[in-house]
Amino acid sequence: MMEYEAHQNRAVTLKYLAPETVDAYLAQCGDRVTCVVGFGSSPAVTTKTGCPVLWVETPVLGNDAAYEVWTGNKPASQYQDELITGAGNEDVFFGCLSLQNNAAEDLSRVAFSAYSGIFEFLQRNNYPNLIRVWNYFPEINVPNNDIERYRRFSIGRHEAFIRYQKKFEDSPAACALGSHGGPLAIYFLAARSSGEQIENPRQISAYSYPKQYGPRSPTFSRATLAFKDAGQTLFVSGTASIVGHETVHPESVGLQTRETLVNIRTVIEQAVRKGFAPFDYANNLALKVYVRHAEDFAEVSAIILEEFGTLSELIVLQADICRADLLVEIEAVCWNPAR
Repeated sequence: MMEYEAHQNRAVTLKYLAPETVDAYLAQCGDRVTCVVGFGSSPAVTTKTGCPVLWVETPVLGNDAAYEVWTGNKPASQYQDELITGAGNEDVFFGCLSLQNNAAEDLSRVAFSAYSGIFEFLQRNNYPNLIRVWNYFPEINVPNNDIERYRRFSIGRHEAFIRYQKKFEDSPAACALGSHGGPLAIYFLAARSSGEQIENPRQISAYSYPKQYGPRSPTFSRATLAFKDAGQTLFVSGTASIVGHETVHPESVGLQTRETLVNIRTVIEQAVRKGFAPFDYANNLALKVYVRHAEDFAEVSAIILEEFGTLSELIVLQADICRADLLVEIEAVCWNPAR
C-alpha cells in the first residue's frame, strides 16, 4: 500500500495508468476511488473491480489505452441518478455524465441540459463549489447551424451559469476537447469548501473574450486553487498558445508548446502569490497533453521533458482543440506536499 498511502495528505490524488496496471491499483485503493476515466480508440475491458468507467474515445499516444484514476483521502460512497454517476466523501464529489448528440443537433441545448443537471445536483447534495470540469465531444471544430460546435457548446454552458445565477468570475478550471467519436462526455470535481480562481496576466480572462470567439464567451477560469487547509491543490485549465486573446505561432507546434508552458508557469506563479507554496515538479505535477496531429507526439514530449524533467504522471492524447489553429493544449494538476 506504500504508493497509495504516500499521498494521503492530499484531498484528491491522480494517477494515469495502463490497462495492465489499473486493476491492481483500484483494488489497492478500495473505497477511496472516486472517479475512473478511460481513454483510447475503442473501449477497453471493464475493470475487474467493477468501478464504473467513463469512456472517452480519444487515442492515447504511446499506448493503446490509458486510465485516469482519482482517489480521495477518505472513504467514498457511490452515487447514481438518471444523469450522473459518481462517488463522494464528506469533502469532495466526482461526477460523470454522457449525453448523446450528433452533428445535426444543437449542441448548445445538450450542453445546457448537462450543466443544468450538474448545478441542480450540487444544490441538492451540498457540494456547492465546482472546482474542475472536463468536457469532450466529437467534431469540435465543425459548423453546427452555421456556428462551430465548440461555440455552440459555449453558448449552452454560459446560459446554464446565467440560469443558476453563477458569477463568471467564479467559474471553475475547465477544458473542452474534440474526441474522435461518442457522446458529450463530462466529468467534474465539486467540493464542500470553496476554491480560489487564478487568472493569467498574459491572457484576457476567457469569460471576457470579445465576440469574435462566439456569441457567448467560454465559461472557465485559468486555474482553481483548492483545499488550502488540506492537500493544497492547483487545477490548471486546458492551456494553449494564446497571448491576450489571440493564438500565437499558428504554424509551429514546437513554438506553441513552449508558449503554452510559459502560460502554465505564469499561472503557477500567480497561485504562489496567493499562498500556493513552491513544489517538486517530478513528484507533484501531473500533465495531460493533447496534440492535434499524432506525428507531433515526439516533438511535444521532448519539449516537456526539457522543461520539467521526467514526471511521474504524464499522458499524451490525440484530440482536436477548441480553435482550429491550435496544435497543442496542456492541462496540469499541482500539489503542495508541505500542507
